[in-house]
Amino acid sequence: MDSTTQSGRRRRVGRPSKVAVDDILAAAVEMFGTRGLHATSIAAIAGRVGLTDAGLLHHFPTRDALVDATLRHGAAVQTDRMSELVAPGGLAAIRAMRAWGEVMAATPELTAFHTLVTADAVLADSTVRDWAQRRYRAVRALASGAIREGIDRGEIRPDVDPEREASDLIAWLDGIRLQWLLSDAEIDLGALVARHFDDLVERIALPA
Repeated sequence: MDSTTQSGRRRRVGRPSKVAVDDILAAAVEMFGTRGLHATSIAAIAGRVGLTDAGLLHHFPTRDALVDATLRHGAAVQTDRMSELVAPGGLAAIRAMRAWGEVMAATPELTAFHTLVTADAVLADSTVRDWAQRRYRAVRALASGAIREGIDRGEIRPDVDPEREASDLIAWLDGIRLQWLLSDAEIDLGALVARHFDDLVERIALPA
């Protein structure tokens, strides 16, 4: 059964539809990314998708459950694309990662969400600290693994330190992402990231 709010939006007041889960997660990514984790209420997210609080809590019984599901949903969206880019391995993977700036720019709500969650994770008692630590370890492993594979294939100089390059790369990407968000997208994130990866390839690759 539906009822109509003053804005004319339908609110589902009966048993919530399973289809609503994706709507809830998309709204949570957007609202957590624009308002922050602590300033966004269950009621606000429920209202965005036309559910009652009870309807949302039917899917996610606690706030922590919703945050956890949102993190996993948001990570999956970009992880699938990253996995495609690094699939060739070695130097080809590093070259393909030049497209990562376009991926971030195409999903601004998700990019802002990850930035805000990472900032929150700095706090020792943060509920998302473990998630952020796992995410950084996974990204470092992807980057260092591609570089190490390139060394083994004879594509990348053997004196290159995969772990150091991976950490430097992540630090640069975090920095340029933050600059892009604070510039209100005035800087060309796609072009800057592509140029950085081109420079990285030129610096670490063995001469053909």
